[in-house]
Amino acid sequence: MQRAARWLAFGVLLVSGCHKQRPEKVPGETDLEIESVQLRADDSSRLHLETAPLLNKLGLRRGGPIYTHRYYNPFRLAEDRRRIQSYWQTGGYYDAQVAEPEVTIGKRVAVRWVVHEGPRYELLSVDVRHAPPGFAGTLRAMAPSNPGQVYDLEAMRVARYDMAAVLQRAGYGHARVYSRAFVDRAARRFHWVYLVDAGPLTRVRSVRIEGLHRLSPEVVTRRAGFAPGDPFSLDREERAEFDLLDLGSFASANVDSGADVEQYVGDVPDSGGVLTDDQIDEQGNLRPRPLSADLDLVIRVVEAPRTQVKLRAGVEADPTRADATAGGELWRRDLGDGPHHLTVEGRLGYGHFWDDNDRVGRPSGLYGEALVRTTHPGLLGRVVDGRLTARYRDTLFPDFHLRELTAGPGLRSTLARGLFLDLDALFRRGQQVGLGAFDLATRSSLELPADDVSLGLQVDASIVHDRRNDPAEPTTGHLLALRSSLSPGGPLGTHRYLRVEPEARAFVPLNAAFSLGARASAGWAFLGTDDGIPQGARLFGGGAYGFRGVGRDRLSPTAERCVERDGATVCDRALVGGLSLTEASLELRYLPPLQQAGLVVFADLGGSTATANPFGDGLSAAVGFGPRIRLWYLPISIDYAYGFLARGDTASPRDGSRLFLRIGEAF
Repeated sequence: MQRAARWLAFGVLLVSGCHKQRPEKVPGETDLEIESVQLRADDSSRLHLETAPLLNKLGLRRGGPIYTHRYYNPFRLAEDRRRIQSYWQTGGYYDAQVAEPEVTIGKRVAVRWVVHEGPRYELLSVDVRHAPPGFAGTLRAMAPSNPGQVYDLEAMRVARYDMAAVLQRAGYGHARVYSRAFVDRAARRFHWVYLVDAGPLTRVRSVRIEGLHRLSPEVVTRRAGFAPGDPFSLDREERAEFDLLDLGSFASANVDSGADVEQYVGDVPDSGGVLTDDQIDEQGNLRPRPLSADLDLVIRVVEAPRTQVKLRAGVEADPTRADATAGGELWRRDLGDGPHHLTVEGRLGYGHFWDDNDRVGRPSGLYGEALVRTTHPGLLGRVVDGRLTARYRDTLFPDFHLRELTAGPGLRSTLARGLFLDLDALFRRGQQVGLGAFDLATRSSLELPADDVSLGLQVDASIVHDRRNDPAEPTTGHLLALRSSLSPGGPLGTHRYLRVEPEARAFVPLNAAFSLGARASAGWAFLGTDDGIPQGARLFGGGAYGFRGVGRDRLSPTAERCVERDGATVCDRALVGGLSLTEASLELRYLPPLQQAGLVVFADLGGSTATANPFGDGLSAAVGFGPRIRLWYLPISIDYAYGFLARGDTASPRDGSRLFLRIGEAF
């Protein structure tokens, strides 16, 4: 009962922060709130086009948790009629007609639209004309529909921007692509044509910088990597922008090439591109624009505040524990005569274990971390940045605290878009607190250390390739990562170990609302000696961000331990961390765009042992589902999981049921 009350109180507190204010009135607007908006076919049959994406874009619509309420306005009503007709014509129903709406006015207003769809026109052909040598096939393959297939005219139109981007990345900095539909209304069919105007291969003529106050222009031009005479492409432009942002001094950085290109701004329907009379010759063919191959670049930067503070908080709960954290970050930028930065971070959390009274160690309590780091961009070459880091971290595990102090130099570089390399050489001191003592046989079989303290050199390295479309709720793209930590032992440390952790995530969109997400991660800790492998190198899994068949950090081997309590020796089984760990998840995600709620169905598996085979003690598996709630920019996940398999043994729904809450990133 107490747990239910905690969850209810948390939900009330979270939702109570949602409050929307009415925007300022526009001409014609009344105080009558919209109660409902409906669309139906003129013959009462089912409409062929999905109406949900349209309803949220109408000028008159019902409000909701995200959308503000709209009020009756006859001007917006007339706009909506044209908007609905355009929506059907974009779907290929060129003859669609929308009748005058039925408007019922009371305390609120109900609007009912009647649509005469007519027949959908047939797509007869798709053609690409005037492409540079070697690109016609590539661009033609980018057309989203072919004759005989179901088509979306808006998708057909906006594909031209992706086609132009392919040419711009190949060095045709001025490239444009236009789209046109040649419609035969009598036969109710049409031909689709993409007209390509690539322009010349482009190069840099000059570079100018705007918005710079604290740094010298030489720092910016060196970081951007542009010089007169260099070839220019969209790839190089984007790489320069990313590299400038990685400098740490700027809130935004933009490279304006002055190229004669179009930018997609999301207008619906897209125009297909505006062609002037002088771009069409007497035979009706596209005439190339007269363009220069030389570009004058302007790099516009907006400097980030010299001093900046950010605060953050988080909540996570599962059947074994509940955690609340709060923290902050302080940045001091551009210290001295260059782009040298100071970062100070802190986080404090409180973790409560529901079964705390049953645990020998009773680890519930405060934990947290603190970090001080100086960053020195361009220490080695153009994009290799140096840093010095000192960090103290107290991590709360189910049966003990792990307190670590690390300090040392490091390097970081963005090797390509979304590809990051980190390398740190650190002095590390780690101490496990409250874990208790183990007998010699247990320590030997699980490679547990005899001492609570470990110290020495630790080299951390990671490479991450992140091409997800959204770091919080991705629906397309992938993430690949390899992380490792090496302590050589011997004269450089009390313990020797190598920890290696590969990870892969992939996301495949099925349509605008549904996608598949898959994740697989693993870890191994080996190269241990008779001194064992200490905590910090050992592996724990499970929880809302891992295998959902068990609570946070509960996917781990156990061992009997004994501690002194109230003058007596008390023993139980403690989670000690594995030498191998695997966690994998497959999710079907329903996350409709611009909607405040979604749903996920998932299947997880996991395993952890004190050997190199994470499934040596049996496979653990779970299935479940959970809603996804979006409040402001805050993704909230609530998952029900049934762990039907625990280390190879089946579990009943009562024993295997778990409920998880998290606020933050999905995998």
